[in-house]
Amino acid sequence: MSMSEDKTDKRRTSYSQTFRRLWFKGHTPSLLTGAVMGALVTMILTQFQFNWGKLPHTSGSRGTELLQPPNQQKVHAKWSRCRDLVMVAGHSVFTGANFEDADETSAPWILLSYQKKQLGAYLNHIRTGVEIAAKNEEALLVFSGGETRISGGPRSEGQSYWWVADAHGWFGHGARVRDRTVTEEHARDSFENLLFSVCRFREIVGRYPETITVVSFSFKRKRFETVHSEALRWPTSKFRYVGMDMDDIPLPKDVHKLEYLNSLKYFKTDPYGCKGVLAEKKAQRNPFKRQIPYPEGCPEIRALFNYCGDTPFAGALPWRSRV
Repeated sequence: MSMSEDKTDKRRTSYSQTFRRLWFKGHTPSLLTGAVMGALVTMILTQFQFNWGKLPHTSGSRGTELLQPPNQQKVHAKWSRCRDLVMVAGHSVFTGANFEDADETSAPWILLSYQKKQLGAYLNHIRTGVEIAAKNEEALLVFSGGETRISGGPRSEGQSYWWVADAHGWFGHGARVRDRTVTEEHARDSFENLLFSVCRFREIVGRYPETITVVSFSFKRKRFETVHSEALRWPTSKFRYVGMDMDDIPLPKDVHKLEYLNSLKYFKTDPYGCKGVLAEKKAQRNPFKRQIPYPEGCPEIRALFNYCGDTPFAGALPWRSRV
């Protein structure tokens, strides 16, 4: 015990004893009443020390303290009823201990220079994914993103997003959404966010999703709706994109130009991200040398995982062809 803790304990004991002496002197209550009142004061002072003596990074850092422990059998039963995939694409890793502070401008997210003004958008993505899943009891929410930053340590984007949602009580939806939310922790780019989440759905539910909803930035809409979904040959009528940005800061005027120059133009010629610039980016975003476990959990699309062509994969797929 530190000296400060020892002083606090002595002060708390002194306060309790003083209270009991004054109470007995003025009201001469029964011994039992005095003991109860003294214990009550001690409890209050103890709670005061507990709440105010905590370090900031340990105060309420886990939202699960507010939730009932999940029942594994019931959770798995909810998974088995899921038909729709809601995927939130991760963009950063949170390195702090208190996930309740993740929405602060000074929160320890690993951000590249151009991402520093986008933090509010990431939180909007998390909240939007939760709200979409809350409205659909047959939706499985997947936070997708791997361990992409060496400075962030072996923490994934997907897990960072899950803990942020949990620490914020699932934005009022609690266990209704928590029990239907999982992570995908290996994706290194936006195409893998989509492909790996489809595989993750298959691992969790035992079948492939009937519909897909993707939550990410508005300027990535074209990349997902055309290039990525076409690479999967996913039916257009079964694909929905929700673009979310900052609430109060408009996107830069050249954001669509930069999106094309940095990503879209490469995916148009390399839709599976397996060559050249895109392959190099993926290697850089895997600093901890993680081995990709897929497609072990989705063997029906093994050939799609192994494909590296310039045109859409032409082999058999367990979902209807793109229409």
